[in-house]
Amino acid sequence: MKISTLLLAALMTASTSAAFAEGGAERSREFWDTFKVSQQQLHGNAEQRLAADKAKKDTPMSTRGAQEQTPKA
Repeated sequence: MKISTLLLAALMTASTSAAFAEGGAERSREFWDTFKVSQQQLHGNAEQRLAADKAKKDTPMSTRGAQEQTPKA
């Protein structure tokens, strides 16, 4: 293989990989930010869980069983 052909192939490879990599960090960061928001919506944050656990402990046993058995909408 000629040196000029090898240099041209290396230049094309480098420019192609740079074009594919453009914006990769932003897409990754956007994915993780969206993922964190969706997980927080599903599971709630720590303060909400603590308040729910405290409210569950404060309710009497007779009403807690009835609340747990009713289906949630």
